Amino acid sequence: MLVALALTVLGAGPGEAQRRERGRLPRKWLLAGVGAVIGEAAALLYTHTSPGFNAQCSSNTCVSILSAAVGFGAGFLIGSEVDQLYNLRYRHAPPLTLRGQALPLSIIPNDISWRRGSLVAAGEQGVEVIATGPRMERGEVRARGLRGVASALPDPLANRLFVATSTGLFGFDLSGPRVAGGLLAGGEVSALDVRGDRAAIVTDGAVRLAQLANDSLSALSAPRGFQSRATDVVWDPDRPVVWVLTETALIALAVTDSGVADSLGAMAIPGTGRRLVLRGAWAAVAAGDGGAVTADISDPRAPRLAAQWNGARFVYDVAMSSGAVYVAAGPEGLYVLSLAPDGGTSAIGLTRGLGFVSALDSDGEHIILLDRAGGALRRIPIAN
Repeated sequence: MLVALALTVLGAGPGEAQRRERGRLPRKWLLAGVGAVIGEAAALLYTHTSPGFNAQCSSNTCVSILSAAVGFGAGFLIGSEVDQLYNLRYRHAPPLTLRGQALPLSIIPNDISWRRGSLVAAGEQGVEVIATGPRMERGEVRARGLRGVASALPDPLANRLFVATSTGLFGFDLSGPRVAGGLLAGGEVSALDVRGDRAAIVTDGAVRLAQLANDSLSALSAPRGFQSRATDVVWDPDRPVVWVLTETALIALAVTDSGVADSLGAMAIPGTGRRLVLRGAWAAVAAGDGGAVTADISDPRAPRLAAQWNGARFVYDVAMSSGAVYVAAGPEGLYVLSLAPDGGTSAIGLTRGLGFVSALDSDGEHIILLDRAGGALRRIPIAN
């Protein structure tokens, strides 16, 4: 009977039915077998309860074969559509299961930032400070009432919280009773990074260096513009260099006591540069529809494109750990890429079901991601 044939196809049949792509049995064969079983069960019920009728196929054997065939065909068609959707979703990376703690936020978030044990989420209602221990816990909300909050940066060593908005850069105490903040710089501030008492700030698409002193900020250099708008800035942890990401290039700027000197080197970015992260001799760039880009920055005078991975439709943010690049792909989820010694990347897997993954950071032991649509943080342990 067709049921026996279906079970043979599911179990030990040749060809495609016997293969388990990425450990997954094709659903067209699974549902075809289920459909055949349901069809024959319905036929058995019919033959035991119906008095029968005069027709071309009225015998028990004919009804059983026909019902199983119809069930097999219907299950095969449904399963084929399921397989097509599966292959479309995972055409660039196999499914990967990653689990961790989820923490709903009290604000509508749009960005996250982790520095030296302090984690903050910035959004429309302000900046929520997150307690990071064995479990994440919601803390106080700073910067309530500020409009156009784009991002925030904690500086726990100096108990400072910097909040970048569409109207300026504001400073708050990271912890303690003080709630009111002060305006440190005017203009549309979209990104910043701080090292000690120096701040590199992206204001109105240009970069300038400033000196921090208590609650004041004094400019060390005039705003420096580029051929395209600056989108991110990161201090080099080991050298007196500031790395600037524009919409079209990655640029290394030498830092002097008096401000920013001439460019050391630059590299064109495929796509549109959005976010930048450094780790050792490597940089990773979220390049929007240009994918995830890795660059060798061991020589700031000659940064070199190492790889471009464009499996995601749009890359919102990136994070790096030892041997891996994490890619925030919005509604697609979180891609994990292997990072080869030469900077090349290849897909390890894709984790779906994490919401709209729009921002990433790492504390060295976990990947911290923002589900913007669900208004939640997720902290996922990094596998060794």
